[in-house]
Amino acid sequence: MQEDTNTPQPETPLGDVLQPRVKRILERNGIHTVEALRMAYPHQLVKMWGLGMYRFRQIERAFFPDKSFTPARIYSPVRHIRGSSLNGALDPSTVMALLRAGITTPEQLKAVEPAELLKITGIGVNRLREIERAFFPGQHYELPRVRKQAAVDDAA
Repeated sequence: MQEDTNTPQPETPLGDVLQPRVKRILERNGIHTVEALRMAYPHQLVKMWGLGMYRFRQIERAFFPDKSFTPARIYSPVRHIRGSSLNGALDPSTVMALLRAGITTPEQLKAVEPAELLKITGIGVNRLREIERAFFPGQHYELPRVRKQAAVDDAA
């Protein structure tokens, strides 16, 4: 007797294999079955809110005993700022600071001089360097010297 491969197989619930806290985190993130868990492994699981590497390893031991995934870098869940096309290219806090200044597209960002970017509340030297790395590779804006520092340098 042959099995009918066209009939959809019933989905297997997660059951009591995992701790209740881990199971609750998975269900909150839309994973209710073993099949969904297998599809989410490893990248979606690593990025889940509330599921750190400790709980990730618990899931791995329970459902993937022969596998061990170590991400190059553990990313926190990426927030998206509504109304901006700079999401993903820059840190969400940088995108939010640019959004408050009315800059929402790469074209608008490239049209602004670095000195003007530094005048935006929330954009400092580190965020300017982040913007340079993402949108102006190879370019480096030289910061103007402060008057006190210039006087000290000139006296030396």
